[in-house]
Amino acid sequence: MQYDDLIMLKENLELLAQEKDPKTGYAVQDTVLSSSFNKKILLDAAEVIDQLLKLDFNPSKIDRRKKYAFFLKGEEKSKIDISKEPISISAFTYIINEQVDSRKMKKIKAVQITSWLAKMGFLEEIEHCDGRKFKIPTQKAKEIGIISVSQTSESGRVYGVNMYDENAQKYIIDHLDEISKESIEML
Repeated sequence: MQYDDLIMLKENLELLAQEKDPKTGYAVQDTVLSSSFNKKILLDAAEVIDQLLKLDFNPSKIDRRKKYAFFLKGEEKSKIDISKEPISISAFTYIINEQVDSRKMKKIKAVQITSWLAKMGFLEEIEHCDGRKFKIPTQKAKEIGIISVSQTSESGRVYGVNMYDENAQKYIIDHLDEISKESIEML
């Protein structure tokens, strides 16, 4: 698609929203086109194209191999299995990503979620004596169901793992749009 094609597409969408045939410009009687809901869709699409044109968007330079940024619709969010037992963020991220078509869309990463939680004051970063940094739950995190559980490595080192109960998992699902938007803005 070329730049001129985008301009033509925008104009055709606007004509359809006015219940006119884009080819002839004549008014048409069509129940689908006369629907206010469908008119809004057509005008919104025309507006998106208009914004792209104002940004000097060049459709011929789109890399078709790139995936869409992570996003889930409400119905997809409702299909996410919430664990009855507290689970780690990596396990929960895996469950969330089961709703993603990874051929078309990027998966959300645990670090995106934990970074957002830290920004919102649910996690704080501390530095261990060996210089490694960890995120630990704040009091605010405990109120939504994020807790730290002590575990011991094979070498005998004791460390904390943040676990997310049902309420914390639901909270994350309810805020996935904000989390993914924040991640896009950080790029």
